[in-house]
Amino acid sequence: MDSIKNILPRVVKKAGVAKQVEASMVVNAFAQVVRGFLSSAAEKKAKALYLKDKTLTVACLSSVVAQELQLHQKKVINQVNKIMGEEIVEKLRFLS
Repeated sequence: MDSIKNILPRVVKKAGVAKQVEASMVVNAFAQVVRGFLSSAAEKKAKALYLKDKTLTVACLSSVVAQELQLHQKKVINQVNKIMGEEIVEKLRFLS
């Protein structure tokens, strides 16, 4: 009997939703990483929206938050990729 941990990746791949699941996991990883860089108030002003062609699009409600994330862009990308276990994100794109 296989555990769900072993079965789930095969089922996701077979269903053709692997990219969507991966993108959702990247969005969650970004939120986790941002908590380490920003205050809790500022954290609420930045949200990853979607991943496309290794570019993670982030909406920022504050130009200060966007600048702070741009300043730490390489660190954020490296930590997101570390959480994911592979290089999935190559750059961040900011929407204000």
